[in-house]
Amino acid sequence: MRVEIDLFSGRPNPAWTLDGGEAHGLRAILADLSQTSRRPPEPPGLGYRGFQVTDGAHTYRVYREWVQVDSQTLADPDRTAERWLVDHVPGRLAALVSAVI
Repeated sequence: MRVEIDLFSGRPNPAWTLDGGEAHGLRAILADLSQTSRRPPEPPGLGYRGFQVTDGAHTYRVYREWVQVDSQTLADPDRTAERWLVDHVPGRLAALVSAVI
């Protein structure tokens, strides 16, 4: 599973790969979220715009209280997925975490 922080404009966003156990943990969190008909707000044009997670079959956009996958929007009012991703940012990218929270 590949994770990218959508953060930069004009240069590549930081990305990393989750190992099998980490990917399983994130999938379990995503599976517990409920679908909603509410529309998430548009991320800002500059700065932090969420995480993009790709697992081969699906691409998830995790941003604040929302997860978008395919044509569905999942509600994440406690920001569980986003906080999990922040907790799993590799050490080499730790300085970027302050832009996320």
